[in-house]
Amino acid sequence: MLEQRIETYWDGRADSYNEVVQREMACRKKQAWESLLRKYAGEQDNLRVLDVGTGPGFFAILLSGLNYSVTAIDKCEEMLRQARKNTALAGKTIKFLKADAHAVDLPDGSLDLIVSRNVTWLLPNPLEVYQEWYRLLKPTGKVLVFDANWHLHLSDPELQAEHDRYVALAMAKGYRHNTSPAQQQENEAIARKLPLTYEKRPLWDEQAFRRCGFQQVVIEENISPLVHDEMEQLLYTPTPMFVICASK
Repeated sequence: MLEQRIETYWDGRADSYNEVVQREMACRKKQAWESLLRKYAGEQDNLRVLDVGTGPGFFAILLSGLNYSVTAIDKCEEMLRQARKNTALAGKTIKFLKADAHAVDLPDGSLDLIVSRNVTWLLPNPLEVYQEWYRLLKPTGKVLVFDANWHLHLSDPELQAEHDRYVALAMAKGYRHNTSPAQQQENEAIARKLPLTYEKRPLWDEQAFRRCGFQQVVIEENISPLVHDEMEQLLYTPTPMFVICASK
C-alpha cells in the first residue's frame, strides 16, 4: 500500500530530517519563515491553526511562538516523537495527533488557518485533501501551502537534465546529500507513484482550490531567496519553492 510505504520511508528519515530542522531553528531561516507566516496569517492572537505534516515540529513551534493555538498532525510516529521532544525543549504547548491529511478528526468550520510545508507533493489524493481542508476552515479561514515541483523532472527529460546539472554544480561547491543512495532511490520510486509528480504547480493547486470552493487564491511562485541559503538556491534553481494562500 502506497500510504504505508510513505509512512515507513519518512519514519526512517525522522532523525536526519530533525537535524535539518535544528539547523533551521538556529539560523536566519527561522525569522524568514516567521515573517512569511505573519504576512499571510495576520497578527491576530489565538488563531486556531492546524499544521499538516508537521515532521519534527518546525512550523508548529513557530506558529505557537506567534501566539496561535496550534494542533499539529503527521502520519509518522517517529516524526511526532521528534516534534514532541522539540516542543518540550522550546517550552511550547502544542497538541499533536497521528492523522491523515484527508481525514482530520476535528469539527467542521473549527480552524482559522491550515499550513503545510513540503507535504502536498506527497499526497496520494491531493484534491480530496483540499476538500477536507475546506471543510475544516471557518468562513474566513485560509490555507497556506509551501511546496515546490520537487519531482517534476522525473517526467520531463529536459527538466531532468537541468536538475542533474544543478546538483552537479552544488556538489562541486561542497553540497552533500543528507540521504543515502538507497533512500534517494526509494524517494524517487515513491514520487513516481504520486499524482503531483506529473503536474505543473502551483497552477494545478490554484485550479484545485477553486474547484473546492475557495474564493481567493494568492500565489508567490518563488520564495527561495527568502527561505533558502545560497547553496540551496543553487541546488533548487529548477524547483523554486512557492507559497499558495487560499482563502475560503
